[in-house]
Amino acid sequence: ALVGAMASAHADATLISEGFDNVANLPSSGWTILNLSTPAGLTSPWVQGDQTIFSALSGSAESYISSNFNNAAEGGNLASWLITPVFSTATDVVVTFWAKADVVDGYFDQLTFGLLDASGNPTSLVLDTTVTVSGEWAKYSLNLASLGAGTSGRFAIEYTGLADQANYVGVDNLSVSA
Repeated sequence: ALVGAMASAHADATLISEGFDNVANLPSSGWTILNLSTPAGLTSPWVQGDQTIFSALSGSAESYISSNFNNAAEGGNLASWLITPVFSTATDVVVTFWAKADVVDGYFDQLTFGLLDASGNPTSLVLDTTVTVSGEWAKYSLNLASLGAGTSGRFAIEYTGLADQANYVGVDNLSVSA
C-alpha cells in the first residue's frame, strides 16, 4: 500500500488544459493574445477556428484557435502571440499541443514556441523551437526542466514568418503538465 501511495504522489498533475472551445473567453482566464506583427494587419491575431477551412482535432468543428497571414500587412512580418496563464516551473513540466495548417502551394506556416517568464513579455522567450506546420494535425511537445522552488513561467506560441508566404494555421488541445 505504501508503494502505491508513493506512486500516486508522483502522478502527473495537469496545470493547464485548453481545447479552445471559446477563444473569446481566453483573456478572462489569464491568457494573453498579442499582435506584434510589423506592420500590423487587418485581423485579430488569434481567433476561433473556422470550420469551413478545416475542423478541430477534437470537440466541435470550430473548437480550435487560428491565425492567418492578414495579421501583418502585405510585405510584413508576422508576430502573432498566444500566451498561456502563469504556471509553476518548480518541477519538470511538459507542454503539448496540436497544430495544423491550411496548406496551399507556394505558402507555408510557421510557429515558434517556448517558455516566457511569468510577466509574459515576448522578449523573455527561451528554449524556443520553430516548426513548419503540415496539413495534418501534428503533436508538438516541449519538456522543461525544473527551474527551482518558487519559480513560474508562461508558455507561448508565435505565428511567425513573412505574411506574403503564410496562409492559415490552427492550434488545438494545449496542455501543461507537471
